[in-house]
Amino acid sequence: MDNAGMEMVEPQTDIYQDAVVFITGATGFVGKTLLEKLLWSFPQIKRIYMLIRSKGGVTVEERFRVFLQNPIFERLRAMHPERLKKIFHFSGNIEDDNFGLNESDRVVLCAEVNIIFHSAATVRFNECLKVSARVNSQATYNLLELCRSMPQLKSFLYVSTAYCNPGRKYVDEQVYPTMPPVDWRQFLTATQKIPDDYLNRLADYIKGPHVNTYTFTKSIAEQIVNAYRHVIPIVIVRPSIVTAAYREPYPGWIDNIQAISGIMMEIGKGGISSILGDKDLICDIIPVDFVVNAMIMMVSRAKLGSLSICNATSGVTNPITWQHLGELTMKWSRIFPTRRMIMFPNFKYRRSAFKHELAVWLLHFVPALLMDLQTLLLAQKKRLVTPIAKKFRQACLAGSFFSLNEWIFKNKSRFYFKEMIDNGTFPTLYWNLDELDYDDYVRRHMIGINKYLHRENFTVESNKFMVTRIYWFWIFLHLFFSMMLLYIMF
Repeated sequence: MDNAGMEMVEPQTDIYQDAVVFITGATGFVGKTLLEKLLWSFPQIKRIYMLIRSKGGVTVEERFRVFLQNPIFERLRAMHPERLKKIFHFSGNIEDDNFGLNESDRVVLCAEVNIIFHSAATVRFNECLKVSARVNSQATYNLLELCRSMPQLKSFLYVSTAYCNPGRKYVDEQVYPTMPPVDWRQFLTATQKIPDDYLNRLADYIKGPHVNTYTFTKSIAEQIVNAYRHVIPIVIVRPSIVTAAYREPYPGWIDNIQAISGIMMEIGKGGISSILGDKDLICDIIPVDFVVNAMIMMVSRAKLGSLSICNATSGVTNPITWQHLGELTMKWSRIFPTRRMIMFPNFKYRRSAFKHELAVWLLHFVPALLMDLQTLLLAQKKRLVTPIAKKFRQACLAGSFFSLNEWIFKNKSRFYFKEMIDNGTFPTLYWNLDELDYDDYVRRHMIGINKYLHRENFTVESNKFMVTRIYWFWIFLHLFFSMMLLYIMF
């Protein structure tokens, strides 16, 4: 067991002064929020590099141009548009050897970079092992090897996950051996030499307590990072379930439906009637701006030969149960309804897989089929509900391991954050998780889903009639099924 993460490390003073920063995964949710915050709060940064690949026939230059127009940069465009000129891009792909960088770009990157935030990852739970290993593990190794050629590098931050040790009830801020024991060098060699299909079939035999390839390959990546702590100044941040922004860049900011945000969105639409989970367990969620603030502060703790780790989690500081989160989600989705609502927002946690499946079919798929039948008969131009229902059913099942289990993530880093904020080292940051009011936060989250994901400009009054109509339809369905059940029984 490695105790390097337990050591207290003095922060590097003013590490962002004239810094050149490289961010992987900058187009993702966390990476994009980090990039915006660095430009907003740290004008002393000299330059920020990001990696972009061509996608769907769209060139790198076009994707970069569109990226700069993203709504997350609204306050920068309004107040400090000149800071956006500090963003530079390289054409490349983390899945390729040498990240797909041409020689001139690689030379520039290695010569200039002082700080690296490695947040690129595939977070899909059902990703095949070959792809997950290539993106989460092999790419991390490749980047660390590239760091050997960076003489100006002061800090390397790796974004892991709090769930990379699922076989442990109590998770401290340290690196644990993989379960089952896996030598990361042999694993990387195997992923390169073993045929894809055969490797993917082996996944269930080598994952151990990991229920998906995501946490398994992130655990392998931590072993790789730990092996380089004597070569490169490294720190690790482990977020739990990342959710919408609490305060910055805007309250409720969200731009993806991964993890629990997609489930909350579907609850608000009335598309989920049952979730397989234990309502009394802690649901460890962390707003994305708290994750970003942790990343920014942890960079200054990097020290050669030591490995500082932060569990960016809320369960110990300010816990919330799945039941409470569900109740607040239903409450605020009814007060601030989306125009995409298909059923009245109402669901229940069930620990029994049989009862859950029964509820899904009776309260979820049957109404969805009826609505699709109406759409087809009336030739309405609407998206069919049943395929969407199937998609989110799979998402709920994939996440059931986390809603049926509970972990205690120790977080001593919060004391370091408080000290750094109080002494003025990071005056523009915050880590007041203990003061987070979940009722107010979920309100912001649900409004953010409507604004940023549904792209709705709405008023409560405009949707009252729709909610009332859907509510009475929901009552009618329950009465109908109750009467059918009574008729069958008697």
